[in-house]
Amino acid sequence: MGRFCAKCGRAFTEEVVFVGNLCIQCYLEENRILNVPSKVEISLCKSCFSYKVKGKWIKPLTYDSPENIVKEALEKIVEDKIKIIEEYRGLKEIQIAYNMEVPSEIHSTQFPITIIGKVKAGKEVYEQRYPVLVKVSYTLCPNCLMRVSKTYKAIVQVRSARNSVDRVDRRKIDRILREMDPHNIIDVEEVREGLNIKVSDATTARILASKIRNEMGAMVSESFKHVRRNREGKRTSKLVVVVRLPKFRENDLVMFRNDIFRIVKISGFRVTLRNERTNTKTTVSAEALWNGRISSIPETAVHKKYLVIGRDDRVVYVVDASENYEVKEIPLGYVSENVKPGDELKVAIINGKPYVLGKA
Repeated sequence: MGRFCAKCGRAFTEEVVFVGNLCIQCYLEENRILNVPSKVEISLCKSCFSYKVKGKWIKPLTYDSPENIVKEALEKIVEDKIKIIEEYRGLKEIQIAYNMEVPSEIHSTQFPITIIGKVKAGKEVYEQRYPVLVKVSYTLCPNCLMRVSKTYKAIVQVRSARNSVDRVDRRKIDRILREMDPHNIIDVEEVREGLNIKVSDATTARILASKIRNEMGAMVSESFKHVRRNREGKRTSKLVVVVRLPKFRENDLVMFRNDIFRIVKISGFRVTLRNERTNTKTTVSAEALWNGRISSIPETAVHKKYLVIGRDDRVVYVVDASENYEVKEIPLGYVSENVKPGDELKVAIINGKPYVLGKA
């Protein structure tokens, strides 16, 4: 005796998929293929338009309209909420997929959508439709709430060995801040000692400090303050990252190895210097900005302009128009090889010793 569907009497063939004693069509009339909630809620930040999925706030891919942000959030939330009923997963003859019908225009914080489950069983395709009510609630994400209330979880304190963070430093730091996620920057406060940059989390604080260190040769240290226990008894605290800018920065003239160099580049943990006399470059560790290997040109240095009037195989002869054109001698090793009569040189006199800074 042949096999028949217990509900409709349909005969069993190789082209008809059966589940138990029911053909697939009758089975789907009696059973759902998807677990679909009747209601879905979307939490949307009314300030930055990020939305919440699995307890995590996510920035939207586009900010062109709140309507498209709601649709984007809906796709991720629905994907998390909808599950294929387990008993179908082991049936090789059945393929299940689903899609979502959303109104082309959304004008309310509540609106209906339809989840369409599609079943391919052999050569036949069936659908199940599930109505879902979507509710959109506008609130503030944790970062925006911190920004409004001026609360924070970590702070980056930018200080300078020059005793102040000037406009040159501030321009660089502002550019670095623009590279950061603006939602994680709670507040930038100017104080007498420098800048206090309040951020949403410790990771952001450490990334920001690392960027400043890599571009400006800063020293970084960490500590914690306001250590206390919350209602659950857990220890809570704020991370304090101190970023101390060096006395020197790019384009400064400095003393190094008893000669005058210009700082060409500070990058990562390296500093590139150029000898002002020979125009040769050398690279040293950024620690040299702090351990005294790189030092300031003494305040007692006297800056002059000398006119080259001749040279031999030992010295270059120069005159200083401000000193009655007295002829002076500069050892040949102190000037570049291409110096010739008629050239004007910039010279720093330090402890009676001339340091040629190049041509004027």
